[in-house]
Amino acid sequence: MEPISATTTMSSLSPQRQPDSPRPMTPASPMIEATTAFDQPVKLKGRHRLLQGLQRMSSSPSLAKLGRTRSSEKVYKSGQRASISCVSLGSPTGSYSLSPPNSYTPQLSNAYSTAPTTPGTPGSQQSYFEANSRLRLIESNELATASLPLDIRTSKPLSTPLPEISEKPFLRRPNFDFWKDMPHELRIHILGFLTPKEIIRVSAVSKQWHDMCFDGQLWTSLDCQTYYQQITSDALIKIMLKAGAFVKNLNLRGCVQLRDQWLSLGTRMTNQECRNLENFSIEGCKIERSSIHFFLLRNPRLVHINMPSMQNINNATMKIIACHCPQLELLNIDWCSQIDTKGLRKVIQSCPNLRDLRASEVRGLDDTDFMLELFQRNTLERLILQHCESLTDEALQIMVHGLDPERDVLTDRPLVPPRRLRHLDISRCRSLTDRGVRALAHNVPFLEGLRLCQNTALTDDALEDLLQSTHRLTHLEVEEVDQLTNATLINLSKARAASTLEHLSISYCELIGDVGVLPLLKACPEIKSLCLDNTKISDLVLMEASEQVRRRGSTTKRSQIPKKGLELVAFDCANVTWAGVREILQGNGRVMQGRKKSVVQTVVEELGDEKKYRKVIEIQELLYPSQIIHLKAFYGWQQTVEEHYKRCVTGRWNAAARLEEKWADWMVASEEVGVINHGWNSRRRRRRAREAENRVRDDEDGAAQDTGTGDEGSGLDYATRPAHGGRRRARSGGCVVM
Repeated sequence: MEPISATTTMSSLSPQRQPDSPRPMTPASPMIEATTAFDQPVKLKGRHRLLQGLQRMSSSPSLAKLGRTRSSEKVYKSGQRASISCVSLGSPTGSYSLSPPNSYTPQLSNAYSTAPTTPGTPGSQQSYFEANSRLRLIESNELATASLPLDIRTSKPLSTPLPEISEKPFLRRPNFDFWKDMPHELRIHILGFLTPKEIIRVSAVSKQWHDMCFDGQLWTSLDCQTYYQQITSDALIKIMLKAGAFVKNLNLRGCVQLRDQWLSLGTRMTNQECRNLENFSIEGCKIERSSIHFFLLRNPRLVHINMPSMQNINNATMKIIACHCPQLELLNIDWCSQIDTKGLRKVIQSCPNLRDLRASEVRGLDDTDFMLELFQRNTLERLILQHCESLTDEALQIMVHGLDPERDVLTDRPLVPPRRLRHLDISRCRSLTDRGVRALAHNVPFLEGLRLCQNTALTDDALEDLLQSTHRLTHLEVEEVDQLTNATLINLSKARAASTLEHLSISYCELIGDVGVLPLLKACPEIKSLCLDNTKISDLVLMEASEQVRRRGSTTKRSQIPKKGLELVAFDCANVTWAGVREILQGNGRVMQGRKKSVVQTVVEELGDEKKYRKVIEIQELLYPSQIIHLKAFYGWQQTVEEHYKRCVTGRWNAAARLEEKWADWMVASEEVGVINHGWNSRRRRRRAREAENRVRDDEDGAAQDTGTGDEGSGLDYATRPAHGGRRRARSGGCVVM
């Protein structure tokens, strides 16, 4: 048998194979070219042939198979070699691979295996990535991809491109301290919502908080009126020094703890530029005159100065105010007995913006030059001259009319500009008479408040023309004016001021009664305070007051809380009884039935033909009072009145009605006991009469030996012992019926 050439063997084993296509070969089999096939030695036979065909195979690719191959693919053909276990029997002429397409083939094992091959096995001279393998090496000069046909191309990309990741790493955000990183102005603004006591309390949190709490911006207004008893002098001085130039409102009312530190305090405050004060109040402080002058000299922007009851200030203080406080608008020097009109005159001349002057108990108001200066300036809107005995009729006329004014030919009234006074208080000016008060008529059209208390020389003629010419009057007080009668109230009820009057006090006007008060209540719809104590009013006034307040309005809302519509003072009135007080209680808690509200309801009946008819339903509405009266009556009834008022204010109408009913029953029962039995004193008198009658009977029987207690008014039982030792009936002071 002749040997077959290599070219013949290759063509017979692989029919229809293209000459340029690569062939799969085992890694150990060298690629034999057709031109060198005849240069090989003679083909071995037998055992030598078998040993030459055996070669070492790497087991790693075999173990890396992910799945078991199908049996249909493992077809063994004659003339082909396959790998069994770790031994490959494939010859260089084999063209069929036994491995499935999705598994690792022996052709790839040489490329990736690290295990040594059999010595003497020649290396492959051709690429391991053949055409039949899954991976094929592509030359650089070949196309990497092939374009798809136009009919199967998509309009959108098959996959979205991944976003580019910045190579710069993200910086970690630093921790944010809300309070520490907040601007200083915002922290001060937040602390400004706290009260002074709360600011001092939170200053102990830390040193930083301590500095913030004593910042001058928080103490622009230093008002110690509410907490002056709870703050020490050191803390108060510290606040005042820290405030420095920021403080504008300084109210040291009642701060007596600064008595020994005023001089040094004033020096330190002014050295720290505390020169922006606008409001300065030292009421109730024990301060030296030099310290007061020190503050006044260094604060030219003062607008309000409040120094009542300061006995150590005098006209020199007024001179300093006149020279260094030109913007002054309010000056309160009440009860400063060392000041007279000479010092006040300088203030009036130098302070053109002065609106409010309170100079009670000031001496020298009969000075013509001072009153003429007030007339010429005409800037005052509030003037308080209480307890000024030097104020006379002539001085008041000069202040209102001036000196020798021109007069109207028809009415004989002075032709002068009207005064700007809105509030005038000339109480306890005992030198005033009707002539001085009549000078105010037709010259104070803007007057809203007038106090003429304890001017005993005034009569009805003083107020007759004045009440007719003051159309804006809201407050009128004429307490303890003994000569006023009902004519004044009748005149007031007919005036235009009755529609605006809110407060009226006629206490201790013992000549005023129901005749004057009843028409006033009907004519004053806006009155809110009425003081009628120690007058001759009766229960009719209380009934009318309850009716007038009830007419001011009502509400259908049960939950709406009523407000106080009238403050009525009616104690120490001899003609006011508990029946009138009961009328007030009933009016406060009375729930009335209003008009019936008609509601139309449509009803449809389906009985063959549809019929519609309307049904009218009437709903009863309840009306609750929107305003009630706060009454001050006899002290024995006031506790019940206050409890009833408290229940009405809280909307407990049923509880208020029960209280009023029980109190009325108790008052009726107490009156019946007083009328029938004449009280405890009458029963004691009757008991004494019975005891005297028993003694008389004993004397008639001849046994006048009294063995009782000897206390005839004690009410104890006693018996008499007969002289002959006979048995007598026991007597007692008990009820005859029993």
